[in-house]
Amino acid sequence: MRRVAAIVGKELVALFSSPVAYVALCAVSLAMSVFFFENLRAFNAQIMVLQSQAAFDEMGMGMLPPSVNLFDQVFVPTATQTALVLLGVVPLVTMGMFCEERTRRTDEILWTLPVRRSEVAGGKFLATFVFLVGVVGAAVLLPAVSVASTRLDPGPIVSVSIGMLLLACTLASVGLLCSSLTDNQLVAALTAFVATSALFDFGWLMEFTGDRVDKILTFLSLVRHFEGFARGLVSLADVVYFFALSLLAFLLTRAALRLERIH
Repeated sequence: MRRVAAIVGKELVALFSSPVAYVALCAVSLAMSVFFFENLRAFNAQIMVLQSQAAFDEMGMGMLPPSVNLFDQVFVPTATQTALVLLGVVPLVTMGMFCEERTRRTDEILWTLPVRRSEVAGGKFLATFVFLVGVVGAAVLLPAVSVASTRLDPGPIVSVSIGMLLLACTLASVGLLCSSLTDNQLVAALTAFVATSALFDFGWLMEFTGDRVDKILTFLSLVRHFEGFARGLVSLADVVYFFALSLLAFLLTRAALRLERIH
């Protein structure tokens, strides 16, 4: 554990010494806040329009359509829009985790140390996840304070935070895998972005498949498991899905490091 902790500390220092870390923090925080308040403004404007229409209809007074609610009008679009920002930001955070070691030739020194491949991979994964906890925390801070100062249910903010953290960690796992397969940071970032964008929603592929394949693609899509958190539902199946995908990426990364060390 000491060796893993040392790697985590080293990677966190490297992350916060790079402008990419601060760009990621600012981009996700600003996007989340703007999306949340813009969707909330549109929701309030829609309610005012419906109430003004109901004023001329006694039968409709106080009645709102089921589709007009905070989940569908505010939390779901905010979470989905922020998730799209994460798709672009997370690969920038992970692209240098392994590539930079090769570029600076410090990977050769690393392999001469008494550390196992799983410890190197685990340390870099943990450092990335710790950083992403800070990113998600900063992103939901302002909306959380706004919800806490009103009578709104804090449950959706909590579930959205959990969903964003799981999604960010899964995206980071794929990004770290891509970084372990190349020595070019730009290639690593682009590969991670393409892979996670394709995995995010397989709707583009369903036009060419049948119903049975559509069900499988729907289950494999990240967005299908992420949207439940935006609706205030923390499902064990969704949590297991994100953990399983992250674990698979970790195992593949460790295998890639093993092949690199052999050669």
